[in-house]
Amino acid sequence: MMLKNFFAPIVISLSSLLLSAQAFAADDFISDCAPAKIDVWTKATYALSGDSLNVGNRIFKLIGIKAPQIEKKQKFYTRGQPLAKEAQDQLNRILANHDMEVGVEYDQQKIDGFNRGLAHLYVKENGKPVSVERLMLESGYVLANSETPNFLHQKCYYAAENRARAKGIALWKVEKDYPDLHYPIAISSQINTQDEGFHIYKGKIILVEKSSNHYILNMDTTGIRVRKDNWKNFDYDRLKSLEGQTIEVRGSGFLYKGAMFVVISSPNTINQLNPAN
Repeated sequence: MMLKNFFAPIVISLSSLLLSAQAFAADDFISDCAPAKIDVWTKATYALSGDSLNVGNRIFKLIGIKAPQIEKKQKFYTRGQPLAKEAQDQLNRILANHDMEVGVEYDQQKIDGFNRGLAHLYVKENGKPVSVERLMLESGYVLANSETPNFLHQKCYYAAENRARAKGIALWKVEKDYPDLHYPIAISSQINTQDEGFHIYKGKIILVEKSSNHYILNMDTTGIRVRKDNWKNFDYDRLKSLEGQTIEVRGSGFLYKGAMFVVISSPNTINQLNPAN
């Protein structure tokens, strides 16, 4: 009995330290959501999807998140993904609840290849800027994403996604209740022709090697590629250490000669290398 009483305070103290460390980590991720600089406050009009919207007279894509693809039937058919309309509705709700006023924060690249603006967006709550990307990720209707060279607020975005995933809401409920949809997670060994587009691909890394133009990571049926111009973002030894491990990698998959391929530009797209995990 004396020994039990002696160790009890130690156990309580260790538990308190663990909770304090977790709270500190959470605060660190929340602080990463704060804007470095709001370039302009302006009016949005409406969301085109869960990650794009009209701001003024221009279409903007939200940096750091990826919404389910809305089905498109014009010209080339694009398959829709689960909860695409719900993600669009969620972004419209956020805008409407804040009088359509948004703060625009630019990153390194301001325009994409389709001449759309690229930005981190904010709304005001109690006079303080709150990240729209964070709100969308915490709702569970979008996924975190990483594309060079726009890497601001990555800790914030992945931590926000993790909170939604832990709650099992929206897309994460789809993943649990409807595994045959292969969304948002597609198991590499179960890949089919419907699993192109942005997914989180999960499988065991069986080979890591380097060619003259790529870092190469292969699962059983999924090939992950890092182009040479993005090698600076990666530690090859850390990639090599993934051999034999089951990982999740996120990106836009495309089929080539019967295999799925994903080209990545940031180590944050691999769960084992992401500091938020």
